[in-house]
Amino acid sequence: MTEEDTWQLQMECTRYFQNNPYSLETAEGISLRLGRKVEHLDPVLGRLVALSILEKLGNGSRSIYRYIEPSFSGDMDVQWNLN
Repeated sequence: MTEEDTWQLQMECTRYFQNNPYSLETAEGISLRLGRKVEHLDPVLGRLVALSILEKLGNGSRSIYRYIEPSFSGDMDVQWNLN
């Protein structure tokens, strides 16, 4: 897989979990849902865990991945310049 393919798969995984935030999936389950090979998913899932986008529960092939909902502080203020 190229670096671009890896990045694309990382985005697919992220979108899957964002759209299914309460999902608990093994790598095999994710591969079935996305139509991707487990061996391509393993490094991508590891990267998403390192980035704190996913949490990994357990070890080995039966590990379960779940989405970590991002937290936003209340002081995010959006201002529009209308000049």
